[in-house]
Amino acid sequence: MKKITLGEISGDATTKVLQALEQAGDDVIVQFTGACYHFWPERAYEAYYFISNNRHGLKRIGLPLINRRNVTIDGGGAQFIFHGEIIPFVVDRSTGITLRNFSVDWERPFYSQGEVVASDVDGVDVALDPIMYPYRIETGHLIFEGEGWESPLTTGVFAFDPKTRAPAYLSGDSMGLGYPKNIRAEAVGKGVVRLCANFPQLPELGMVVVFRHHHRHIPAVFLIASQDLLLEGVTLFQAGGMGIIGQFCENVKLLACEVTPAAGRIFSVCADASHFVNCRGEIRVEDCLFENQLDDPLNVHGLNTRITEIIDGHTILVELVHHEQHGVSVGFTGDAMRFSDNATLLGYARNKIAEVERINARYARVRFVDPLTEEVKLNHVIENMDWTPDLYVTGCTIRNNRARGFLASTPGKIRIWGNQISASGSGIKISGDANYWFESGAVEDVEIRDNDFGECCYGDAPWGKAVIDIDPEIAHPETNPACFHRNIRIENNRFATSDIGILFARSVDGLTFAGNQIRQTGFYPAVGRMSQALTFEGCRSVLVEGNEGLAPEGTHSQALTGPSTI
Repeated sequence: MKKITLGEISGDATTKVLQALEQAGDDVIVQFTGACYHFWPERAYEAYYFISNNRHGLKRIGLPLINRRNVTIDGGGAQFIFHGEIIPFVVDRSTGITLRNFSVDWERPFYSQGEVVASDVDGVDVALDPIMYPYRIETGHLIFEGEGWESPLTTGVFAFDPKTRAPAYLSGDSMGLGYPKNIRAEAVGKGVVRLCANFPQLPELGMVVVFRHHHRHIPAVFLIASQDLLLEGVTLFQAGGMGIIGQFCENVKLLACEVTPAAGRIFSVCADASHFVNCRGEIRVEDCLFENQLDDPLNVHGLNTRITEIIDGHTILVELVHHEQHGVSVGFTGDAMRFSDNATLLGYARNKIAEVERINARYARVRFVDPLTEEVKLNHVIENMDWTPDLYVTGCTIRNNRARGFLASTPGKIRIWGNQISASGSGIKISGDANYWFESGAVEDVEIRDNDFGECCYGDAPWGKAVIDIDPEIAHPETNPACFHRNIRIENNRFATSDIGILFARSVDGLTFAGNQIRQTGFYPAVGRMSQALTFEGCRSVLVEGNEGLAPEGTHSQALTGPSTI
């Protein structure tokens, strides 16, 4: 394999790096030897992308790898510093791509932070560094300024405890207010802003407030329609969206990667550290650190696409409902699709795609090989079963992030082994829905083993009821003729957390909770969202045995059916 070297580049490296990548061709190692490289969007490559769970649009890209084979980008430990709205990496329709040994950051991050210097029932005073986080106030609106962008505070503030570096106990989104469209702001001193609102959870003096004021436009790494990808030794300090987002990719490995705050900050990336949609093969996440991102460390799922019209005996019109899924492909000719009831989430038929015709970003016509069955109804959903990966997560540490831990919804093998897991919501969440997020993936083979669960469920109520939360959105699971999830084994884990809820499980057939150790730490006051350590709703074939620290009365079951031992 040939090798080209890029040394120090003063000023804007965008053009020189782009030219080097174009001239390098395939079967090449691109080796950086400088300490720091800066990238601006003005002369960057440009393309329009629909990026699931982020905002679609025309994107500027610092290092595009499009239609490439066997290319390694080795940063040699360099810092890649970005300026303005530019995506660092896009890997598109490529094979055998490796990204390794570099860090990614922005000169001006897409979020801001300040310190609480006063608070009362009418508001919170926050000291901001106007050099690091430029802002202005106009008619009560707090507007943050960046490099080539500005954005008002419209999507919330978050309190972090500087002692734990984690979200403050029970603070939630906007300290209990959720997502107000605007929090009125006043200048009350040089570099001090008063947030005028009746926050239900007042932060203590010295806590850090993170301002979320930029939408999910700019992930750090976007992987699409590619295979055999490796990210090794990559550190992401910031991104104006998700850290790593992959869709319709096959075989992706993250090895010894970190998503972590840069010095002086308490936040890392603006959304999920990593996220995979409609992928297949293996997703492997090994020996990684994900901390202080403003959403989940890892989410793996498919998409439920809603049926809005039955055109003829072979053809339907479908809609990508959630705005962050607009433009994502439904599937391709020959893909096997499962039809499911949106209320029960249960599948009832499969068929192969003969043709897909995209109408626009929201709608597509899908013609099938075989005739549609009589069960197909409006508002039911289809799910692509040929793009479902196996997931292996081992040796990772997650902590101090807003929201949950690992989200895993795929019918492939799921192995979550030997990790250290702490989250302000649930440590592991296995869900599925067809009415809001439309994230699919009934699990069939899950093993959660030898993990250490620390403090969980000390944040906002929607982030999780229990340390492990299996909660497909089914209104009445006890009336379903079958369970949605099946074959989940939770064995030999250690739970050390303040709250009582360890496991909540809904609509699972074949669930084992065995050989686990449970200890209450008392670090936080118990939230008490669950009345028992283990709760089962509409489950079948449940086995609970050999757990230390679980009281005999620590299990609650509702409409538990089938052979079970509790």
